[in-house]
Amino acid sequence: MSYSLANIQRLPTNTGIELIDRLNGELNDQADRIESLFSECGTIDQAIPFTDVLHWRERARYLRSVGQGKRAAALEKAEALKEAKAADNDEEFMEGYQTFLDTEFTSNS
Repeated sequence: MSYSLANIQRLPTNTGIELIDRLNGELNDQADRIESLFSECGTIDQAIPFTDVLHWRERARYLRSVGQGKRAAALEKAEALKEAKAADNDEEFMEGYQTFLDTEFTSNS
């Protein structure tokens, strides 16, 4: 038996037992809310692939796991370049880097 959240079966509300009729009515109301919720969610065709919401490092790892190593390498290269360009515009980082270069390669002897 298959179930569909777009067409939930309703329970009878005329059994003659007051408690059962009231509970079935509440369950039918809940079924209406569930159908409404799922009808607003969209279809499979409108869904966003989960790889589009992953961080780029996780997306690269995923691409490698499905045999798309070249795409993963291209993604990593492009994202590393973006991060490097962002670091070039970060004054605090550049000051620290310049201090590192000035002090790291001077000899104390």
